[in-house]
Amino acid sequence: MSWTPKLQYASRSDLGMKRQNNEDAFAIALCPEDEMWFTRGHLFVIADGMGGHEVGELASKTAIDTVRHVYFKSSLENAGEALHEAMSEANAAIYDIGTKNRDFKRMGTTCSSLILCAEGFLIGHVGDSRVYRVRDERIDQLSFDHTVASEHKLRSRSGGSASNIDPEKYGHVLTRCLGPEPTVKVDTEGPFDYLPGDVFVLCSDGVTKYLADAEIGLIAKSLPATDAVKLIVNLANVRGGADNSTVIIVRVSNPDGQKIKPAPKESPLSSLQPKWVQPLLLAFAFVCFLVAGVLSYQQWAIPAAGLGILGAIIVLVAFRVGRDRVRMISGSTRENDEEPSTIFFRPYRTAAVRFTQGFLEQMRAANQKQLAIAKKNGWKFSQQDYDATMAKAEQACSEKKYRVALQEWANAIDILAAGIVR
Repeated sequence: MSWTPKLQYASRSDLGMKRQNNEDAFAIALCPEDEMWFTRGHLFVIADGMGGHEVGELASKTAIDTVRHVYFKSSLENAGEALHEAMSEANAAIYDIGTKNRDFKRMGTTCSSLILCAEGFLIGHVGDSRVYRVRDERIDQLSFDHTVASEHKLRSRSGGSASNIDPEKYGHVLTRCLGPEPTVKVDTEGPFDYLPGDVFVLCSDGVTKYLADAEIGLIAKSLPATDAVKLIVNLANVRGGADNSTVIIVRVSNPDGQKIKPAPKESPLSSLQPKWVQPLLLAFAFVCFLVAGVLSYQQWAIPAAGLGILGAIIVLVAFRVGRDRVRMISGSTRENDEEPSTIFFRPYRTAAVRFTQGFLEQMRAANQKQLAIAKKNGWKFSQQDYDATMAKAEQACSEKKYRVALQEWANAIDILAAGIVR
C-alpha cells in the first residue's frame, strides 16, 4: 500500500431481549507505536462464546485477551502468521481451561479478526461471527461460516458427497470453533488492498440472524459509525433479540478525510480502455498471421517470420488491454492481483447495497414495532421527541433524501431504545 488511511470506528455490544448475560466479547487494539503500523497494524476482533452462562463469557473473553496479547507480542515478522499464531494460542488457552475444570469442559467460542496495516487488510476466522467489507454499491462477506449449512452448500457446489446431517434442521450448528479440541484449523486470508471509502463490519450471529447482508451494508455505509452500530443492534432487538448482538464498524478514508480513491499506477495502455480496442487489436493480429501464412507459402521466410512475431506481440498487447479494462471495471488497483476485488467463486456471499422501497418500508415497520413494544412495556421516552423525529424522517423520504431519512429513523429508534426496561 502506498498510502496511510485515516480510520473512523465504533463498536456496540448488547445483551439482547432474552439473555441475562452477554457471552459476546470484542476488542479494538490500535498498534501502540507508529513503527508497528508496518509490521502489525490495528487489530479488531470479535468472539461469541458458547457453553451457557459464565462458561461462554469465559471462553470469549479468553479468546479476545489471548489474541490481542499474542498478536502484538509475537516474534513472527509476518502479520498473517502472527494472527494465525494468536488465534491458535487462544484455542489452546481455552482448551486448557476446559480440561482443568469439569464445568468448563468443551466450552468454545467463535473468533473473527480484522487487521488493517501498511500491507493492506487481513482476516482470521473460526466459527460464524462474520467480517464484511462494504465497497461502492456492494457488501462482501469476507469470512466463511463454519456451520453445517455452509459446509453442506460448499460440498454441493464442488460436487462432493453430501453430509448425512440435515442442513435445514442443524444448519446453524458450528463445525469449527475455538476451545473444544486441542487444535483447530484457523482460516487466515490476505493481505488485500483497502481503498478510501471501504467500510468493514465485524458482527456476531446475534446480528446476522435478524439483519440481511444488504441492510447491514446500507446502514454501515450511510450512517456515521457510532450511529450505525446503534441502529444495527437496535434492529436486532426489535426483530426478536433472542441472542447477544455485537458489531464493530471501521471506515477507511484518506488522511485528509476524503473518500477519493488514490490514482492507480498508470499502465502504458491505461488510455486504451474503450471496449472496442481489444477486438480491434485481435483482428489486426489475425491479419498479420494470415499474411504471414501467405508469405510463408510463397517461401518468403524472413517477412513471414517478422509478421508472425508482430502478430504475437499484438496478441499480448490485446491481453494486457483486456486485463486493465477488467481491473478498471472491478475497482481493483493491485498490479499483481489476477483476481477481481470480490472473489465470486468462493462460498462467501455478496449483496447489492442501495436504497429500495422494501428497505424504507422495513425501517418504518421497525419503528412502529419498537413503539408498540415501548408502550406495552412501559419504557420511558418522550412521545413528542419521537413524533418530531419521525416527521423529519418522512419529510426527508418524500424529498428522496434517503440518507437523511435513515438517520432520522435511526434517531427515532434510539429514542425508544434509550428507555428500554428489561
